[in-house]
Amino acid sequence: MAECRIVAGDRLALYTDGITESFNGAEEEFGEERLNDALRQHDGLSPQALLGSIVEEVRRFSPHEQHDDITPIVAKAKN
Repeated sequence: MAECRIVAGDRLALYTDGITESFNGAEEEFGEERLNDALRQHDGLSPQALLGSIVEEVRRFSPHEQHDDITPIVAKAKN
């Protein structure tokens, strides 16, 4: 088990495997690296807007019908 201190301004992102295991037409997974890249790219957005951006990135990558849930959760620590 690991612990990490969260301070004001930090964000916590949780997600279901339906995000990272979404496949494109070439049978590539969206994966954790793409998710991390998307989180960094949209870092300046509000948590609500960040959620929408992540879901949109997954849908663009994997436009066919999903067989698993796509559930991101983003929280921002306040003072």
